[in-house]
Amino acid sequence: MALIVLGNPITEETLKGMPEYRNKTTITRTDKARMALIMKDVAEAQALKCVENLKKEDCDRGTVTTIGKIYNATGGTMKFSVKHDFSGKIGTCPVKIENGQFGVFKQTGKDGSCGAVVYWGTNKNGKACDWMFSWSHPTNEDDKVFTEIAEHGHYKSNPNDPIWDHVHEDLINSGTTSTCEWEGCHSYMATNRSDVENRVVVAATATLDMPTPKA
Repeated sequence: MALIVLGNPITEETLKGMPEYRNKTTITRTDKARMALIMKDVAEAQALKCVENLKKEDCDRGTVTTIGKIYNATGGTMKFSVKHDFSGKIGTCPVKIENGQFGVFKQTGKDGSCGAVVYWGTNKNGKACDWMFSWSHPTNEDDKVFTEIAEHGHYKSNPNDPIWDHVHEDLINSGTTSTCEWEGCHSYMATNRSDVENRVVVAATATLDMPTPKA
């Protein structure tokens, strides 16, 4: 699957062109994050169309496909850090997701789909943070998601690192929605079975210290 990033970046220049920010001396990361949440619906329309097309793609009978979409409302760029397969195989993930954009990825597995992706960015004080998003979509069991935020580098590329045992345990004990707050950062995640058999959609939002949005 080709890299998929949808939506127009919301930058300082974007806000300077708006009447409410035209005379503001300093546009902060929080300002850009807030505007990304306000304008989320614009990018959402593109993301929904993309997800619908991905749901229709052919796959082997009996496999489970997770289609994930992550919305960046952190006020800055989020960069890909690591991915981890518990069951199935995650395809190519976007290298970076700008503020105001969705990044889309896919995982397919014959015995269910279970994995995690990590993107890193900074909070409003410039501290580097990891946003981790994980999901479990077994063939005949309940779907679950779990999101967590930690210091940058917390989640290792080594698939045998103990951190992934902890993530999997928390994931199995989670539910169909998950939220996290840490160091002025927020994340929200939800999962829904689609109208296409064995296709599951995961929606996630990463943002800053503001009211938690819906995924």
